[in-house]
Amino acid sequence: MTALTDIQRSLNAIRAIERDSSADVRLAALALLAATTADIAKELRGVNAPKQPPKQPIKAPPIPPPSPTNQQHQEPPQQKDAARPFTEPEQQREPE
Repeated sequence: MTALTDIQRSLNAIRAIERDSSADVRLAALALLAATTADIAKELRGVNAPKQPPKQPIKAPPIPPPSPTNQQHQEPPQQKDAARPFTEPEQQREPE
């Protein structure tokens, strides 16, 4: 038998046991398979594989403080048809 055939038979046995188990056992089996897969991938890449340096975050340029000329307060132009706050209904006066 080849190694691949042995692995396939082992996985079939794991599947059969896993199907008849509780959810906790099924999750543990899944975690074990994932960890095994990760270990094999690390070995294939090489234990002493070069690590990439961490990327430094890009800093945004500082926002300049507002200039003193821009700090003058300007009143917005008022429109005659601008809405007024409601206080009392307007009363119409009768001509005298």
